[in-house]
Amino acid sequence: MARELRWWLAATLVACGVIALGYVPPRGVTPEPKSRNRRPEATTARLRAQGIADQWRAAELALRLAQYRQQLEPELVRRRDSDQPGAALLIDAPDTIPESARQQVRAALDTVWRQLGLGLSKVAVGVVVDFWRNRATPTRETPKAARDGGYLLPDSTDRATCVALISPWYWTGVLTAGNPPARSRQVEDWLRNGLGQCAFFAAYGVPGQTVRRWLTKRTYDLARFPDWDRKRPEPPAYSWLVRNRDSKRWEWRSVYAYPIAAIACLGGRAASCRTAVLAGSGDPFDDSLPRLFKADLWWWREQRLPYSSRYLGDVAREVGHDRFLRFWNSTEPVETALTVALRMPVGDWTERWQRRFVPRLPLGAAAPLAAAALGILLAGAAIIAAALSAARRQVG
Repeated sequence: MARELRWWLAATLVACGVIALGYVPPRGVTPEPKSRNRRPEATTARLRAQGIADQWRAAELALRLAQYRQQLEPELVRRRDSDQPGAALLIDAPDTIPESARQQVRAALDTVWRQLGLGLSKVAVGVVVDFWRNRATPTRETPKAARDGGYLLPDSTDRATCVALISPWYWTGVLTAGNPPARSRQVEDWLRNGLGQCAFFAAYGVPGQTVRRWLTKRTYDLARFPDWDRKRPEPPAYSWLVRNRDSKRWEWRSVYAYPIAAIACLGGRAASCRTAVLAGSGDPFDDSLPRLFKADLWWWREQRLPYSSRYLGDVAREVGHDRFLRFWNSTEPVETALTVALRMPVGDWTERWQRRFVPRLPLGAAAPLAAAALGILLAGAAIIAAALSAARRQVG
């Protein structure tokens, strides 16, 4: 009886080991630390107050953009009448910002405009650089004003102007520390990114109806970085998805923050890549499209596809100006127009495009090598023990 009990105990331990291996998290996952300072869940009243504050900030941003649009109007008219290329620039800054910094911003914007090949555009662009970090002191009646930028896109009332508001309160250290070439390039990169979708409007005009509804539904997450003039960049040395590109250690918390289709696209599934890109293209939309879009510092949290902000910029660079212009102005369904421009299925091109930034994601659980080896040894020991026990019984 004692021997039989020992065998049952051994079998139970082996079964527990197998079950434990089945529940081992994927390789590279670290358990979420428990914090004693974790904030409790917000109450209903708190959530309502936050919602009202967000609405107030959106209204305040819309008012500021409308005022900036009026201030830019004389310069926009002057450039239009004289056929002068370039964007109209308005710098809203305190007196502590020196004139040299303002001149550096103007020179950098002219350089970016020339590099993008925008020239004279059908849609005029006004750029507002707002250096105020704290515009007003919040009171009991008004919350703290947002420091984020935004875009006022053309609509039925004004189809010829796009306004980009950039709030670079963090630029001051760079602008006041001299003007070496590296710093100038950094300011140019900031301005290029700040132009956002206004650069697309300047280069290709107002999108066709289907393309515009699709991008509006996605808050223009695919058209944020106009990078079509550059040579194909090397993949970034670091990423919020992969700790080390050589060791392929994934940041699983960041991966799981994306929708299922985006995760499957990281795993190399072209059908899921297609779904992630075309999301929103078939959704219904009313006739009045929103004109105001906020560009906060946490815009990347709303991405439906990793690195989606570079997507249409990379498409434009690969297919060329004419083919991308036909796609941008097309009234065909988005998938049809994009497939014609890419000359291949959307999912296949997107899967190949993502390999520029990150390696292929291994889908499914992957137990660590040491745990897998231990499990195999335990299973082998259990099988050998069972075979020896059976052999003894037959001899006896």
